[in-house]
Amino acid sequence: MFLKRYALAAIFLCSPAFAQWPAQEYKAEYDSCVPSCDKNNPTGHDKCVSYCHCVMDSLQSKFPDHGQIERDFTAKVPATITEVQGVANTCNRRTFGGDARPLK
Repeated sequence: MFLKRYALAAIFLCSPAFAQWPAQEYKAEYDSCVPSCDKNNPTGHDKCVSYCHCVMDSLQSKFPDHGQIERDFTAKVPATITEVQGVANTCNRRTFGGDARPLK
């Protein structure tokens, strides 16, 4: 029993943290991403689905507080804009082969 407690503690402490946004926030962000992507890539819907999942999963991992990223992004906080642009570029490279458009 004593060993089990330490084994479980090690599993929990060594596992990567993965914060999740509320389901409705994730869905709203994802649902706004796919149509925008489809508009720019009319023949690549499957790629847009992959891209948007990549972006949403990465953003919720880097910014566990959805409200905070939303406030920072609206206020154009430079560090947040840089992080979001980095996520968009990484996911865009994986999915489409190049950097994403610069964020405004």
